[in-house]
Amino acid sequence: MLNIAEIAAQAAADVATDFIQDAGIVSNRDKDIKTLADEKMNEVIYSHLLPSGIPIISEESDSNGALIPKKCWIIDPLDGTFNFTRAYPFYGVSVSLWEIDGPVIGVVKDISNSISYSSEKGNGSKMNGKPIHVSTTEKLSNAILTTGFPSGGDYSTDYLLAFVSSVQKFKKVRAIGSAALMLCHVAQGICDVYYENDIYLWDVAAGLLLVEEAGGKVYLRRKGNTWKYEVLASNSAVFEQASQLLIK
Repeated sequence: MLNIAEIAAQAAADVATDFIQDAGIVSNRDKDIKTLADEKMNEVIYSHLLPSGIPIISEESDSNGALIPKKCWIIDPLDGTFNFTRAYPFYGVSVSLWEIDGPVIGVVKDISNSISYSSEKGNGSKMNGKPIHVSTTEKLSNAILTTGFPSGGDYSTDYLLAFVSSVQKFKKVRAIGSAALMLCHVAQGICDVYYENDIYLWDVAAGLLLVEEAGGKVYLRRKGNTWKYEVLASNSAVFEQASQLLIK
């Protein structure tokens, strides 16, 4: 199954190159944006995954909330769509195989940097075929937090002020607009902690396994009967510190 996921992700990345000059914006409302690139990349991933006979949950589907099948593909054909439309080089393809209550296969393709991240439960995480590991940072005061503000998130003044107060404990804070890639950066060890609230499952499903298989820890809490989650992922050394500070 890992090979199928890798082929599907690469095929979608290949399609993306056709839209570099014009992503073909289909809708652009509030904090969200959809493009023709999303749609075409979604179609090509489906074409590779459908023969497996396993149900597919995608960002491009119309599901507002439902039971997660015991076994399913969870995909985001273009994570960081707005970045893609502005040629901001942080966007990627995310393909995950989910079983029971967590991912067992995770593949993320960093399109603009031609980097492939892959993981299979019990077999570690790799970047372009080479093993990767989370950082060894032990204190939040030396740690880089990666985070973001999802399209479906809370933008109230009270929430944002409370969040800013929390993140002051970190050495640095980075937000690049792609949850999948930020999780890859934690798995790779170039960042230490990832946290987002109200992030969609398809944005993080593959990346969560990458962090776990790279020696890190993750926290995942579903927000009611929706696809939104509160997510924390980090190296093992700062996980408890980050949990106490960020998880509400």
